[in-house]
Amino acid sequence: MQQLVKARKNGATKADKTKARLIEVTKRLIQEHGSDRITLRSIAASARMKAGSIYYHFNSKDEIIRTVLESGVGGARRAVLQAIDEAGADSSPLVRLRAALGAHLEYTIQEHFSSRLKAVRRLPKRLRDHHMKQEREYAAIFADLLQEAHRKGMLRSGFNLSVVRMLSMGALTWVAEWYDPNGPMTPADIADELMRILGGGLVRQSSKP
Repeated sequence: MQQLVKARKNGATKADKTKARLIEVTKRLIQEHGSDRITLRSIAASARMKAGSIYYHFNSKDEIIRTVLESGVGGARRAVLQAIDEAGADSSPLVRLRAALGAHLEYTIQEHFSSRLKAVRRLPKRLRDHHMKQEREYAAIFADLLQEAHRKGMLRSGFNLSVVRMLSMGALTWVAEWYDPNGPMTPADIADELMRILGGGLVRQSSKP
């Protein structure tokens, strides 16, 4: 009882903390083994609890994986919106785009989010569709910045901005697969490199940030 009261004083119940632990454990197992190789038993073993106890918190393994994916997109969204806010509402949309792409990259490297995206295709359709809706809402942040730059005449004509966005975000998401934290480039360097690539073909010379 005292533990429950203490947990509630800290803003989270014992059940909340157990659920959070299961999410973290599942995240790590997906990174290490892939979503198709983990089971409720392996999740329970890693969380040091009985497999049957998981059903107090989740209805199935798929629901746990869906929650892991949702927490990942939610965390990325918060990081990106914070970076855009710090860049300043009055800054160029290209400056805010660079901030958004940099935050996206740093988050995906930190969370190794690419490994979780591999799990999406294995989800039941109803869960996959729910996740993809969340993904589209996240992608809209970047699409809006590109559209703003286009409206302000900062971009060259003839480019499909939807493809540009998907290529940019996709490339940065998969950096986690090859990035070496002890290598010569930081995540910021890589984000700058992408902006230089975009600037060489997409951005008008007079509109570079």
